[in-house]
Amino acid sequence: MDTSIGLNWHNILDWSLVALLLGLAWRLVRGSLILYLLLGVLVFNLLFRLGVWLELPLFTALLGQFVGLGVLALVVVFQPEIRNFLLLIGRKAESARISQVRRWLDHERHNNNQDHGWIRSVSEACARLAETRTGALVVVERLADLQPIAATGTPLDALPNTELLQALFAKDSPLHDGAVLLSGGRLIAASCMLPLSDQSSQQGAGYGMRHRAALGLSEQSDALVVLVSEETGHIVVADRGAFSEPLSPNALMHRLRER
Repeated sequence: MDTSIGLNWHNILDWSLVALLLGLAWRLVRGSLILYLLLGVLVFNLLFRLGVWLELPLFTALLGQFVGLGVLALVVVFQPEIRNFLLLIGRKAESARISQVRRWLDHERHNNNQDHGWIRSVSEACARLAETRTGALVVVERLADLQPIAATGTPLDALPNTELLQALFAKDSPLHDGAVLLSGGRLIAASCMLPLSDQSSQQGAGYGMRHRAALGLSEQSDALVVLVSEETGHIVVADRGAFSEPLSPNALMHRLRER
C-alpha cells in the first residue's frame, strides 16, 4: 500500500489558509510586548515537559496547576489582540482594510522609500512648543498597528508640517488634548487618547498625566512617543517603557531617524 502523501489542491489550500492566519496573527503581535509573554508561556511549558520526562512528581504537579488555567489566562491576557484579530477578519472585504494589509506586507520597502521630511517638521514643531512650554504628544507608529489608538481621536489625513503641528497643540485649539498620530510619514489622527502607564510616578517633579500616557503606549507597543513637557519645556522620547534624556531639536531629529 502506498502511504506517501501526495501534493494536491487540498494540501495547497490547507497550508495556504494556515499561512494566511499565522501571518495575520503575527502582524498583530509583532512589535508589541506580547512576544515576551508568548516566550514566557513557551518556557513554562518546556519546563513542565522536562519535569514529566525526568519524572519529578512534585515539580510537575505544581506546574500542572498553572497549566490547567493556561488557556483561560491566555484569553484574558490576549483579549485586545484576539478582538483586533476578529475585527480584522470581519472587515477584510473593506477597501481600507485591504489597503492596510497591503501596507503591512510592504512595510519595510515603504519605510525605506518614504520621504523623511516629517522628521524635520516634528523636530522643529517640538522645539517651538518647548520654547513656549506648550505640552505635546506625538506618536510615531512603527510595526505595531495603532489603528485602535487612531480611532479614539479625530481623523486627519495630511502631511505634517511645523505650522500644522503647532496649531494642533495650541492651548486654544479644540484638539490640544491628547496625542497626534503619525503613520507612514502622514498625520492620520489628532486628540488621540493613550493608555496610562501603571507606573505611579517617575520620582521627579513634573511627571504628570502626559508622561504616564507616553509611557503607557510605549509599554504596550513599539511606538515612539515624543513628549514636550508643559512644566519644564523638555523634549523627551518614550520608547519601550522608558524615557530618554532631555533632547535638543537636533538630537530629537537624530533619534527619530535612528529608530
